[in-house]
Amino acid sequence: MDQQTAFRRAEKQYKVRDGLLDLSTVIDLSVTSHTEGVHELCLTYELCSPSALPFQLFTRTRPRAFTIDGHPGLIIIPNPFTDEAQRWLARKCLCDCTRPPNRTNLDPFFELPSTSLFTLASEANDTTRPQCLIDSRILSDSFDSTVTKPKDTFYSQSASPQALLDRLRWCTLGWQYNWTSKLYDLGVSEFDPELNELMQAIAVAITNPTRAAANYCSDNTYDGTQYESHAGIINYYDERATMAGHVDKTEENMDAPLISFNIGLDCVYLIGGTTRDTVPTPVLLRSGDVLAMCGESRLAYHGVPKVLANTSPAYLTDLDAGNNDVVAGKYPQWQYFAPYLSTHRVNCNARKCL
Repeated sequence: MDQQTAFRRAEKQYKVRDGLLDLSTVIDLSVTSHTEGVHELCLTYELCSPSALPFQLFTRTRPRAFTIDGHPGLIIIPNPFTDEAQRWLARKCLCDCTRPPNRTNLDPFFELPSTSLFTLASEANDTTRPQCLIDSRILSDSFDSTVTKPKDTFYSQSASPQALLDRLRWCTLGWQYNWTSKLYDLGVSEFDPELNELMQAIAVAITNPTRAAANYCSDNTYDGTQYESHAGIINYYDERATMAGHVDKTEENMDAPLISFNIGLDCVYLIGGTTRDTVPTPVLLRSGDVLAMCGESRLAYHGVPKVLANTSPAYLTDLDAGNNDVVAGKYPQWQYFAPYLSTHRVNCNARKCL
């Protein structure tokens, strides 16, 4: 007898080699006219770019938005961003947000400097600069004895910034999440102000949407003007990475939406119900897509069983794509971002805790 849950069976269905992967039942919001159970929403409020930014974030103030039968409160906005905005978000997630006091999966094991790993790895390609290695904490007094030492000897020796960048999996923003205790008990850093403004703009725009083709009682009645990003996680997926099905329920405030955006490779995203026994719905998320879990869907199991190789858009993967962007001078040259984004998916999510 099959003892696996419905969610686990769906995960295994999509965790197959690319040549065996069947995407025929995956909802693709780029072809919604042929998709049963997908409904277009009309945003009641405009999606407005923060006024302080020197470029336009969004292609339109009332982008298309969708919900899916069986998942009340789930709202997906297919890529509302300009190409330049996506490159800006990639720069932020790779360079700005990975620096202390924000924490990464590497912090317990390495003495990470104030400069981001991505910036250091980019500088290592410049032969005129001195090459650096980053020391391991494991054999020093700074190692936390309550942390389990990895069996992999990589973590007990000095490593190059590029080697560490290859092992970067997550960083935490704002209230620092403890993956062991499942609590926000590791201190508080400032949530990136510009990312917070972006999340606030999305929260306002998705307040009380209406269904385009029929009478519809909104599944997101949360007042987006009250939204503030207290905590967030940025996940860095390579082509083999997955995210097991889970529910985000540490936050005291479960009425405010959990908001996320994706940059880079496409993925198969599973959204289920409040137990693992509910058959999840597979959705194709592309670069730039915004997803908000509101209302009932805030407590739904969700995960990423598959990242799809060779799917990043050219405005991210072309070596000179971002050379003329307004913020280009503040970051490494785009030729260093392009290879990373051609083989990775970056997901940034935010939540209001109180």
